[in-house]
Amino acid sequence: MALDNQYLILDPSLKRVGTLTVDGATKFSNDSILIQLADSDNTSTAYDDDLTISTYDNFTGTIDLNAQSKKFDHQGSLDVLQGQPDSDKVVAGNNLAYYDSLSGHWYVMHIYYTDEANSTAVKHITTAYLTNLCLFTLANHYPLAQTTTDSSIQTVFDECFSGTGWTLDYQTTNTMTPSIEIDGKTKASTLLQTLIQDYGVEVDPYVEIDSQGNITQKVCVVTDQLNSDVVYNEAVFGKNITALKRTTVSVPITKLIAYGAQGATMAAANDGKIYVVDDDANQLYNPDWQAGLYYEGVVTANSINDAVGLKAWAEQLLQLYNHPRVYYEVTVTPNFNPPLGATIRFKDEQIKPVLDATGRVIQRTISFANPYGNVIGFGEYTTVQVATPAWLAGLTSALDDAVSQAKADASTVVPVISHPDGLDFAQGDTSKRLILSAYEGTENISAYIDPLGFDWSRTDTNGLVDTTYAKTGYLNVIPAGTLGNIRGQIDGDYITDDPEISINDTTWAKFGSFDAYDNGVDEVMQHAEQLSDGRWITSQADCTYTLRDASLKYVSKMSVTNGGHGTSFGVTIEDGTIYIFAPLKTSAGYDLVKIPYTAGQTLDTDDVTHLLSFDHYIRVNYDATNDYFGLTDDSLNYYVLQGSDVRNGVDNILYQIALTDYGYDIDTQIYQGQLLDFPYVYFQSGNQNENDTCQIYAINLIHEGECFNYLYDFPDKLALTGYIEPEGLVFATINGTRVLMNCLTSTVGINTTPKTEYFYQVALTTRAPMTANSGTNDDSNDNDREKVN
Repeated sequence: MALDNQYLILDPSLKRVGTLTVDGATKFSNDSILIQLADSDNTSTAYDDDLTISTYDNFTGTIDLNAQSKKFDHQGSLDVLQGQPDSDKVVAGNNLAYYDSLSGHWYVMHIYYTDEANSTAVKHITTAYLTNLCLFTLANHYPLAQTTTDSSIQTVFDECFSGTGWTLDYQTTNTMTPSIEIDGKTKASTLLQTLIQDYGVEVDPYVEIDSQGNITQKVCVVTDQLNSDVVYNEAVFGKNITALKRTTVSVPITKLIAYGAQGATMAAANDGKIYVVDDDANQLYNPDWQAGLYYEGVVTANSINDAVGLKAWAEQLLQLYNHPRVYYEVTVTPNFNPPLGATIRFKDEQIKPVLDATGRVIQRTISFANPYGNVIGFGEYTTVQVATPAWLAGLTSALDDAVSQAKADASTVVPVISHPDGLDFAQGDTSKRLILSAYEGTENISAYIDPLGFDWSRTDTNGLVDTTYAKTGYLNVIPAGTLGNIRGQIDGDYITDDPEISINDTTWAKFGSFDAYDNGVDEVMQHAEQLSDGRWITSQADCTYTLRDASLKYVSKMSVTNGGHGTSFGVTIEDGTIYIFAPLKTSAGYDLVKIPYTAGQTLDTDDVTHLLSFDHYIRVNYDATNDYFGLTDDSLNYYVLQGSDVRNGVDNILYQIALTDYGYDIDTQIYQGQLLDFPYVYFQSGNQNENDTCQIYAINLIHEGECFNYLYDFPDKLALTGYIEPEGLVFATINGTRVLMNCLTSTVGINTTPKTEYFYQVALTTRAPMTANSGTNDDSNDNDREKVN
């Protein structure tokens, strides 16, 4: 059997468990594998020219300074009809290996996600989404934090790949020694892309397989230019090119302003100027050159501080921008298949202007099932780094990209129905909850969809559509006695640019502050809650609770033996008595207890009401408005329980999420406060004293979509300087307005005194509801469905 029409199925241990072929026992279809050395700049229609249109010039002066930047990627997908001998092995967590005859290498693609679809005409089909196993491994690895001065390429790549099981094969003469910082919070997959750009190299991760299909070694080649010695056959339109698209970025940059890390410039090494220019290119391309005008651009190098080095880097970079840049994307015949990185000459005498150029192949898209759909991309690309810091881009780009993709093509959104109460109505059940979420790839984008976009329908047990049944919203409560199929779909007309809620960055205001030790206890505040009458209860690390008036002035204090750290708690007032809901350490674990506030007293385990018992540590929230409790365990799983259940000693979890699913890293981030405001949970992390970025997360607990991940900017937004540690989060009513209150501990120096507790308020913006439109949901995706009995 030929190697170029099959995929080997490998289990998580990389042992062969099956085979997919084009025409064998277990068939596949619609496979598409993209491998690239650089991003292409082929999305702006203002620059494109197909065979039927002319080239458009653009003189707006705007340009994507990261266009066609170096970026290694290797991903794809394929379909497998279910019911075949090996189709049940095409599941998330397994792998597919394929042989590339051009490189002579085997590649392993990890199945990171699958979805299923069916229709009356076609049996169930599993679609497997794939990424190179090396990239997947690196995405789950965080290199240890360190700053490496004058780093050789071997030193830093070894750190990036350390402990991953991949062997590096250096085929490079690179002698660059930039200063590289590894912050300990950046995934190795993100760091890899940065290193590729910093050192200007290319990678090729493949595996070696024996005759039995077993993996014997995992290798990643690091080279200056992949296949630089390969000059491939000439590509001619009408001969071995069946379709062609040319993208021209036609505004060159002739004056380049460059910034280094922490805003460094080249001024000290460039006569006070922070830029370099190319006068020859400016005269050639700029009609206003005699007036002293240039086409300007700005770039940032996050790993260069030295002025001399920054100037040299900018001069080299300017040569990549001082002329129009062109990218070509062509569909080729099966017998024309140049390897990645090869140099080819391509011709088309029909396109105007005539195409006759030479370039490197920087992208390939291949298909075994449809070899006539192979696509290659070639042309120029730059090595400009993204100006956004890697840690910030990693936090935002995946979700932002997913929302953008969904808005561009709603048919790619996958509806997912969950049923936390089960589907069968047992005796005494009055209703069941069905929850509809929306996924773009692996990203939950539900927070970016208006409730009208969650569309429900029903067919009865005879398969007839119930025309009287029409519901919207992500939560659907099904009454007892409902039978048939409940369907859910996502209407693309209601995908929005904004999440359900977000922080209004322009509304930060200081509410008040006090001396951290004004109650005589040498511990800083951990959390705060506002009572319904405007007064405050605050906690400290030795589980001292302090009562403060509406202006935060100290009134009294009490403490609880074995009360823990005081990270979070809840409050209520019943018959004039203040009660605190908090954890209490016991011989068996921790109890959720109800503590009567008793000024001047130290209460013990027999002085409080024990509500629930756990064999692990817990943090406690209480949403008094909606009567829900929120609890977090050691692994940062967050659980929601009904207040009436808790008071009756019933541990009945209604909703739960894992905070680590939202980018939070237990090992590197410092967990701080949490706040339940059902259906939302807010939690924050960070400590400037520990060099940990301070941020707030907000998650919808029902559909589990992330609403925001907000990064504090203390000097700019809060006008607050010093070393700052976020503490508690609480909703408060100030002058009749409900605001999010952020409690912060601040010092002038690291771990110095005095320490000040600051309360800063900020408004939340709730997205305006959309109105029903006249669309027919033609751009909606396939239905998800659940059968209720």
